[in-house]
Amino acid sequence: MRHVEEKFSGTPYLIASDADSLARFSSVQDRAIRSREKSVAVQARIAAEGQELFGPYVRAIRSRLVAESNSIEGYDWSYSQVTEVALMYKELLEAPVGSLMQAVRQDPRVYQALGLYKAHEVADEWAMSSERPHEYEIRSLHSLIASGESYAGKYKVQANEIGGAALRTADPWDVALKMRELSDWWQDCSVDPALEATIIHAWLTHIHPFEDGNGRMARILANLALARNGFPPLLIQSRVDRGQYYDALAESDEGDLLPLYDLFVSVLNRTVRIMSKPDYVRDIIKDRLLTTSRNRYGLWKTLPESYFGALSSELKGRGWSLLLQGYPDLASFALLEERDSGGNSWFAKVVDGDRVPRWLLWYGFPSQKLCDVSGEVIRYPSIFTSIRDDDPTSIHPYRPYQPGGTFPDEIVLRPMEKRPVLFRSGYDVDELDLPTAVRYMADALTA
Repeated sequence: MRHVEEKFSGTPYLIASDADSLARFSSVQDRAIRSREKSVAVQARIAAEGQELFGPYVRAIRSRLVAESNSIEGYDWSYSQVTEVALMYKELLEAPVGSLMQAVRQDPRVYQALGLYKAHEVADEWAMSSERPHEYEIRSLHSLIASGESYAGKYKVQANEIGGAALRTADPWDVALKMRELSDWWQDCSVDPALEATIIHAWLTHIHPFEDGNGRMARILANLALARNGFPPLLIQSRVDRGQYYDALAESDEGDLLPLYDLFVSVLNRTVRIMSKPDYVRDIIKDRLLTTSRNRYGLWKTLPESYFGALSSELKGRGWSLLLQGYPDLASFALLEERDSGGNSWFAKVVDGDRVPRWLLWYGFPSQKLCDVSGEVIRYPSIFTSIRDDDPTSIHPYRPYQPGGTFPDEIVLRPMEKRPVLFRSGYDVDELDLPTAVRYMADALTA
């Protein structure tokens, strides 16, 4: 126990001393260690593929990080748009920071991409030199993200108001002291790098030191901590991970760091699995990654949106709500095609009339039982149901639910079928049209 306590010494976080809590922590840490071992091997292979690809590869990865980080904050930037702007302003990105700021300051839209892109570039340089930033350097990174704003590089002077959250962040007069405490701990910490990234991210977002840009800053610092230690980029995807990410952040604000730690390790494992694919570097540079899955994904991706909309309307009529958490992207879809749980993600939370979360719908790969009883190999993701779990010893807020009676064990949405919804209950499989399937599911959820 003392060894675990030492990992959190000097931080706002603790791990309970009971056996269940320690087992939770140990389980996630073991996964983080295995993830790093795989990542080091994969990145060594990538480095051997040729230095001529290094520049375009880094630009492609950085553009994805910028696009997803901005998208989480509600800024509409696609990967291709970020890549185009980065190439357009390539010479400015290579110039001194002051030249970049002056040149694009008059175009806030462009700076949403280039400022964050440059901040990632600076953080990558620090990671290559194995440096951890001091408190004043964190503020300098923020000046890149928020250049042109009056608060760029400055700590907040008024309390934060975070939409939809009851979180109480640090008071303005306490920010400088709390940021020095964070920086001092970081300079001397020696914990597992994935845990280091989790603590830094959670701690900074809890302080919320800046008027705006705190989430983007936290993700940059988390990536810096990981890059120093052989991990791949922490690519938290807006479409896939947003709901689980915000849930885990809320738990960390209450002092429970494990859901965020677990999510970060899962995201890293997903990235390592994608990076392990043959010709990964060339495919990501040419934006042709997972081309064999692209057509199937293009046919499928509108079906979950239709299903969500119809189920949401049906539940609303019963006084319940359906809260969207995300949809699989192409990479997650391809992993699920290969029966790889690295593609698992949250779909929607079901909330009762008292606004209490009751169920979680999530994506996984089709069960072998479904393939056996349907007589075919299912290539599309399955939707499963978990029930709210208030057990304080569990890592996740939802646990697997073992359905019975008319409650479906598994749902598959199949494009180009007259009855596109496949329900499996035990060894029974039904093919249903969308309205019938939605009523069936709403009955089961609200029973």
